[in-house]
Amino acid sequence: MGYHIIANFPKNRDYKGILKVYDDTGKLVFEPKEALGRGTNDPKNRNDHTNWVLQNADIPTGVAKTIVYEKGSSLSSYGPHKRIWLYEAVSGNFLTAEKNGRREIMIHGGDPSTTSSLTWYPLRPTHGCIRLCNEDQKDLIDVLVKNGSEGKITVNEI
Repeated sequence: MGYHIIANFPKNRDYKGILKVYDDTGKLVFEPKEALGRGTNDPKNRNDHTNWVLQNADIPTGVAKTIVYEKGSSLSSYGPHKRIWLYEAVSGNFLTAEKNGRREIMIHGGDPSTTSSLTWYPLRPTHGCIRLCNEDQKDLIDVLVKNGSEGKITVNEI
């Protein structure tokens, strides 16, 4: 028993994408929810969130294995629920990113953005992960645990 997370993001990661989950039979078990795959502009990625090869930048495309993982230490950064760790690259840009040191990519919640004029509102950029709102994160964890807690994710650019 397992699952397949599909995350579709626009090329311009200033805009939200969607995340959905299918079980092993191909049945949709988690309806599409808004997700953000935008990284941050900080010195670790040369102030360029779009360079997904670097730390803290946008989520790379491709396929990775996933597992339900423990809660993060910061409630504001990760939210109150467990996270999903994209722990092993399988194909695509995930492989390149992993070879460049990106090994702690997660799906998690966290505090919402406070600026409603931003294109990603109410979500906010992460340090290279996928962010969901806290309620959707809780629902996602429930679905994944019900379907085996281990699976894979495919991240696409649409």
